[in-house]
Amino acid sequence: MADDLRGLLAEWPYDPDRTIRMISGQDGRRKVQVRLPLGVEQYELDGRPDGVRPYGCGSLLAYWERRLLSHKRRRGSGSEFVIPATACRGLREESLLYYYRYVVLFQVGEYGRTVRDTARNLRCLDLMSQYAASREDCSAFEQYRPYILRMNRASRALLAARRRQYDIALREVEIGIQAVEALPEREEMGFAFERHRSLEFLKGLAREIRQKRPVPLRERLQRRLRRAVQQEEYELAARLRDRLAELGARGAKPQRERA
Repeated sequence: MADDLRGLLAEWPYDPDRTIRMISGQDGRRKVQVRLPLGVEQYELDGRPDGVRPYGCGSLLAYWERRLLSHKRRRGSGSEFVIPATACRGLREESLLYYYRYVVLFQVGEYGRTVRDTARNLRCLDLMSQYAASREDCSAFEQYRPYILRMNRASRALLAARRRQYDIALREVEIGIQAVEALPEREEMGFAFERHRSLEFLKGLAREIRQKRPVPLRERLQRRLRRAVQQEEYELAARLRDRLAELGARGAKPQRERA
């Protein structure tokens, strides 16, 4: 049968150590494929993961954001704007598509796109928490906010670390930790688990980044000086103090203005 997938599956045998690949689609755009034991998933790298354009918009979220903006222009505020239950269900299902994609993107180091997709899902959460027809329409989705925050900030941090901007990377992690810690308690069963797991992950990532960050010369000299004093190596300690003083003098010297 023409619809039989065995040819495709035989061309790419399942290997648990090689389940993700990038391809060029028939439309010329790059796509990401995931090999599963019994099939293949394919995602657009940009736009909605399945390539669908609901109501002519890039996504269902973009459609409802556009409707909200139009409502505010007419009414002067977002009061009385409501997203019905059927639309909330569609938004949750669409967010799940973005979740599937950003988990894959994170695995292959596409951190910029992971930031984009997680930011999209956070925007969706914010929209539903404010305008969903009922609390139940968004509560099941809201319990995953700690995880989405974690993935967003971790991706920002790893992107900075890749550029050797370690201080920026650590700041991104700290922002993520503070954001997760500041979340109000929720009744959903998974919320506490996701918050605890996210905090542990971010704290572990901070430790890894600190280990990779090159230690500045001043800090290395200060560490050697402390060891020299503890071991009563006073001549070495004196030389190290002189070196630190020299560095301090260089740092205090005014820079010449450029012409």
